[in-house]
Amino acid sequence: MVRSGLQQDVINMYRRGVKLAFSRPPESRSAFLLHLRYNFHHPPLKSRDYTAIEHQLRKMDRTLEMLETGSVQRLHVTPAMQEWWEAEVRRSRLPRGPTTSARSTTPGSPTSGSATSRGDSHRDTQQWGGTLPGHGGT
Repeated sequence: MVRSGLQQDVINMYRRGVKLAFSRPPESRSAFLLHLRYNFHHPPLKSRDYTAIEHQLRKMDRTLEMLETGSVQRLHVTPAMQEWWEAEVRRSRLPRGPTTSARSTTPGSPTSGSATSRGDSHRDTQQWGGTLPGHGGT
């Protein structure tokens, strides 16, 4: 997959943060990873908002430079970060809908492979005044 330069910068910055987190003691590693994840998701940015993405990259670069110094051993995790992470974990564990093996195969059901109605039939009757052209009024 071909990525833009900005996408590659974001990926490299995240990798740099993960390497930094794993260079820390195991008891503080989770706080570093949570801080990294949270700051990559907040504030939520649109993929076309290049200036905001570049600003966040510069901000994260300064943060990682500060955290890369050997004097930083622990990181404070705010309650907002904790709540966000718990919500992300809950959201990831929700069922995502029926799988192919769980689909119903009873005749006439929408998943039996036959053509299904999308609910536009009402729109067609309004468009043609209740009769379809060229079908003898049926």
